[in-house]
Amino acid sequence: MIENMFDIHCHFLPGVDDGSDSMQTTIGLLEADARDGVTDIIVTPHFRRRMFEPPMNLIWRQFDLVQEQANKMGLQLYLGCEYHANMDMVEQLSAGARPTMAGSRYVLTEFKESSPEDFIRERTNSLLSAGYVPIIAHLERYKAMRGKFEFIEELAERGCRMQMNADSIAGRDGFFMSRFAKKMAEYDLIDFVGSDGHDLGRRAPHMGECAEKLVKWGGEDYARHVLCENPRMILEDR
Repeated sequence: MIENMFDIHCHFLPGVDDGSDSMQTTIGLLEADARDGVTDIIVTPHFRRRMFEPPMNLIWRQFDLVQEQANKMGLQLYLGCEYHANMDMVEQLSAGARPTMAGSRYVLTEFKESSPEDFIRERTNSLLSAGYVPIIAHLERYKAMRGKFEFIEELAERGCRMQMNADSIAGRDGFFMSRFAKKMAEYDLIDFVGSDGHDLGRRAPHMGECAEKLVKWGGEDYARHVLCENPRMILEDR
């Protein structure tokens, strides 16, 4: 088992978005990550206009409560946000209206599945120009990126970072998604992994299964690089 892993994308804070619905569920989610070897978790509640706009005072209150539970399990908890791209995101981030990833320059950035290349390019360039580092959340979901390795490499060369979901890598999202994830690993284009865990059922965290698959594809050193070493760069803001 790979130890000291990070889960950099999850919805464990209860009652703030479509993730955990109770502290009991949250405790179960934390326990699942801990069993799989996760020690550090960045919780990333959604922010999306007219859909998920939880007030920050609620987010911080829930974060403090969950942090107490995490500490009892020996887990380190950090606050982030899954920010759905919009036209004034730089202004909002600069004003501190929504958190970056663990207080760093990294921003977990989500798009619509149908977002075209031009929009993804323009919004990530806007973040980069303002000094932020976009982490493109679950890139495998976007039609403009799935299998489009030239476009992914272009974004990576500009300074974007790529996050894939554990279930996509583990094979839980189907053969074709797993094959795409394997190609991403072969091209060394997976920077981060998140469970994207929401509940204890269909969207439970499976970081351990993901780690096993990364070891199978690239060896233990590769798996540690993606699951342990790269995420440390977020905390150190480098």
